[in-house]
Amino acid sequence: MKRKITFRRSILIIFFSLQILGIIIGKFSDARFFCWAPYDQFSFYEINVSINGRELNDQEISERYRRGKRGRNNRNIHNVISNVRQYEETYAVKKNVTVELKYVINGQQKGSWIWPEDKIISEQ
Repeated sequence: MKRKITFRRSILIIFFSLQILGIIIGKFSDARFFCWAPYDQFSFYEINVSINGRELNDQEISERYRRGKRGRNNRNIHNVISNVRQYEETYAVKKNVTVELKYVINGQQKGSWIWPEDKIISEQ
């Protein structure tokens, strides 16, 4: 006896196929927004910002990015980088802004992200 693929079965097949695809993409990509387990690492970070040579204090950085100067992020560090990059590209285009985001991933991998170069420097 041959089984028919009903509409309900085809929807389930498509749904689970997309889930598997999301897991595979999340495994090999920095953006894990649609993955089942995007919180598989934790990062400690510190953001240093200067505008026209003047260093911003903790409160100014907190108001600017809606996150503290120092903190812990349960997502991939690229989530923090993406948030800071988006702010700088949207609101601070014509200002002389320099951002250095130092981070440690899972207590082992150290690195820095520099803006406006948009460059990641690994310190291993």
